[in-house]
This record gives sequence, structure tokens and C-alpha cells, in this order.
Amino acid sequence: MRVLNSLILILAAAGAAPAAETSPADRCAAIAGYSYETVADHPAVVRNARYVTDAVEALEVRFMFGKRSIVQGMNVGEDVRELPGHCRIEGYVAPATRFLILLPDPSDWTGRVMYAACDAFCGALDEDMPVPGLLNGIATIATDGGHVNKRPFDGTWGYRNREGELAFGYKASHHAARVIKAVAEDYYGKPHTHSYITGFSKGGLAGVKAALMYPDDFDGVVSRSPVIRYQDINAVRLPYLYRSNTREDGSPILYGDDAMIVHEAVIAACDAVDGLADGIIDDPRKCDFDPSVLLCKKGEAGSCLSGEKVEVVRKFYALPTNDRGEVSYPYPLEYGSEYDWLGFHTPRSADGESYSGHIGRTFLRYLAFEEDPGATFDWEAFDPVANAHRLAAMKPVWDATDPDLRGFRNAGGKMIVVHGWGDDAVSARMTIDWFESVEAFMGDTSDFLQLYVPPGNKHGGSPGDGPNVNDSLDAVIDWVENGKTPGKLIFRLEDETGRTVRSRPGFPYPAVAVYKGSGSIDDAGSFEARVPGRE
Repeated sequence: MRVLNSLILILAAAGAAPAAETSPADRCAAIAGYSYETVADHPAVVRNARYVTDAVEALEVRFMFGKRSIVQGMNVGEDVRELPGHCRIEGYVAPATRFLILLPDPSDWTGRVMYAACDAFCGALDEDMPVPGLLNGIATIATDGGHVNKRPFDGTWGYRNREGELAFGYKASHHAARVIKAVAEDYYGKPHTHSYITGFSKGGLAGVKAALMYPDDFDGVVSRSPVIRYQDINAVRLPYLYRSNTREDGSPILYGDDAMIVHEAVIAACDAVDGLADGIIDDPRKCDFDPSVLLCKKGEAGSCLSGEKVEVVRKFYALPTNDRGEVSYPYPLEYGSEYDWLGFHTPRSADGESYSGHIGRTFLRYLAFEEDPGATFDWEAFDPVANAHRLAAMKPVWDATDPDLRGFRNAGGKMIVVHGWGDDAVSARMTIDWFESVEAFMGDTSDFLQLYVPPGNKHGGSPGDGPNVNDSLDAVIDWVENGKTPGKLIFRLEDETGRTVRSRPGFPYPAVAVYKGSGSIDDAGSFEARVPGRE
């Protein structure tokens, strides 16, 4: 028994059942007196616990938790004006993983606990992360990934910090699972019924990594846009894209406005390849686009590009190579991903920097190698082909390429992975290759693992060409708790009021949604499943 709080001890001595008879506010205050030193692999401490009725911090970022909820697979919208009363807990797991827990009132609790995994390079306790779970009656924990940084992509904290890297790589998820289960049991007076992890990008990778490393931690996983090959993305692909768009003097060539010119031309060339002109490229692998059509003719201006800019576009769509023409990374930027280039690969202004450059520099200096080279490292000159052995050493920490998910399957776990074709940060081909490697190793995975590849979906939760909102968390919960295997997900495009203006079904890969030939192209009911090659 971990009870230390004097109020609880007095009630217990009087024969009361504290978790059942005390108020939510008293239960919350009591959590600060519990010891959690033995619940995780490392000692955990609750720094403070308070009952909240006016959640100012979270409401100030309501746009972000609306966006977070989309990538977490449980859209709550952006028009949330108040949060229900809840217990707010802050603490840390030694040596440096801070956590934030939001516990619904006992009358609102579904019996579920969840880890809302952090994204980008983590590094902060974002107030918005656990809010969607709270609004769905789930006891939810968020962490900073085991370090503090300058959000979103600062890797300086990794300098000679192996324990921090291990926490960021996978330990923080394990600590979060242990802590939220223990805290929830103390607050509610009974164990949780089911546990979940959800997130996107690095948070999507966290779900897959948890299933590999700690298969008993979570019953269900929702993974959106997972960065399965984390090392190669950050140390190889992004530096290549930055160099492709940078002159010798360091100035950028292609800008955000240019990316939209490219996007319009790609949509015009490839939209109808699937037989339906709907403004969405269903599968960019079937697209044949020649960037030279963008070249401005003499005297032309506006929706065209200079020869220098066209050459950048050509490099973006090509496989990354080194100076000797050796391929260093197997995935190009996808046709249709241009909507998402702004800020990530193309700067917003002449004095701005794209995420590609910032990530590549900080990752290679502080996170990519066993021995960190530090601030003076010439990251732009790094040759990933000649130095593949140096990159290999940290892949077990960062990557989730191991196809052996037998432990997760044997534990009864269920996983839904969603990765859009419009993703500019991480190609959906990477996730498809990973999924097919799992199938090759384990055989049919339909009893525990499904992949959905929605056309036109961007990397984050913002709308792209295709409908982006879905209820994948509900689907995985129904799968875990009721044994109902998902047959499809409905992806929705919603307006500012939350009204659905376009919907499209998504079917488990390799099936795709095909227009039936009649009905509105904005209605999911007008589409059916078809497996390519089996028509």
C-alpha cells in the first residue's frame, strides 16, 4: 500500500474507504502523499496534485488540442469552452522524464488509461496533449520524452546524454504506462480496465516501439504517420532536402508560395489517374509528373518557376544520393505532398529556415551518433553512405523496423496505423514497407494489426486535399474491448462548425476506396473497397 497522506490515513483508521467516500478534490490532494518510487523501472515522484475546475492553461491552447485530438484519433473540435472538473497531477520519473496527468472525475471515468505520446523532438509538457483523453473520460498521461528543449526541433539536450536519448527513444513510454496505471488505481480505488497509447510522427513511432519493447504495456495502439526509420529520416533524408534547396551562399531557392504552384500542377496532372477528378491523388506511385512543365517561358511570370527552382523540385522527387550518385535513402517526396512543404522543406521567407535544415543540423550534431560530435560538426558535408556504420549504432534506440510483433499479438494487443499519402515529412511508402515486412515475418496480421493509407492526408492534423478526421481510437477500443475487428474507417473533412463537408472510407491496406460510379463524390457511401490487382 502506497498511502502516505494524513487525510487518507485518518479516514482509513476510522474504517472509511477513502477512494469510494471522499470527494474528488480530496482524492486528488491525497495523490501528492503517495509514494511511486517502485511503480516504474526508475523511481517516480508526484510533485503536486490539485483539483481543477477552471482549466485556464488548457483552454488557452484549445486550437492545438483540437488538432491533437485529430491525430490522436478522437476529434473533439476546436470550440471547447470549458473542461470538466478533473485532477491535475505533475511529477517526474528519475532522472528527468516529467509527466502531466489529467484524471476525469470518478463518475466520468471509463476505466481506461492512456499515454498521449509526444511528437517532434518532445521536450515540453504540452498542456494540450492529455485534454482529448480527458474529454473522452480517459485517465491520460503526457510526458516531455525525458528532457527539456526548445520546441519543436531542438536536439541540443542529447549532447552526451545517453539516458535522455534512451528515454526519448522508448523508455518514457514505458514509464508513462506504469505511472498512469498506478496513479489511476490510487485515485479511483480500483484498477484500470484497458490501456492505450496514441500519437503521431514521433508519437506514432512511440506506439510501434512500445509494442516491440514492452508488449504488455498497452492493450491498444493508435499510430499516425509513424517515423519507423527515425535515424534515416533525420540524419539522411532531411539534410539532403535542405541541401537541395540551398545555394552555396546559404540562401534558399524554393519558397512556400512556389510549393503551392507545384502542388496545383501535380494535381492537374495526376488527379484523374484513378478515374475520378476529385482534387485528390489516390496513389502517387501511379503519378507521372515532369517538373519541366513548371518552367517559365520567356516573358512569363506567375504560376511558373525559374530553371533553378525547377531543378530543386526535380531533386525533391528523386531518391536522395551523395556526390557519387549513390542512393542514401529509398523514399522520395511524394507527388501530392507539396501542400505540406511550406515551413518543412521550403522556408516562409528569405530570412527563415526550413525544418529540414534545422532538424538535420541538430540531429547530426547531438543525436545521430554514439559519440556526439557537437556544435562544430560540419553536418552539411556528412556522407551517409560512406558513414553508414556510424549511423547504424543508434538505430536500435531510434528505429522500430523489427517486424517481430509476436509479443504484442500474444498479449492480445491491437494496433491501427494511419499514414496519409499527402505526408511530406514521412513517406507512407516507409510505413507500407514496414507493414509488409511484419506480414512477411508473421503471416496474416489482420487479427491484431491494420494499416490505413488515406489519400491526400498531411503529416499533422491540419486539413489537406483529402478528408483527415477519423475515429481510429474508437475503432481500436472497440477492437480491444469488444472483439470487433474494424472493417473500415471513415475519414471526414469538417468545416469550422464541425459539420462534415466531405467523407471518404478508408479500408485496411492493401484495399483502396473506389468510386462506385454514382452518388456524390463527397459521400463515403459512394465508394467501395477494392484490392489492386484483384479486380
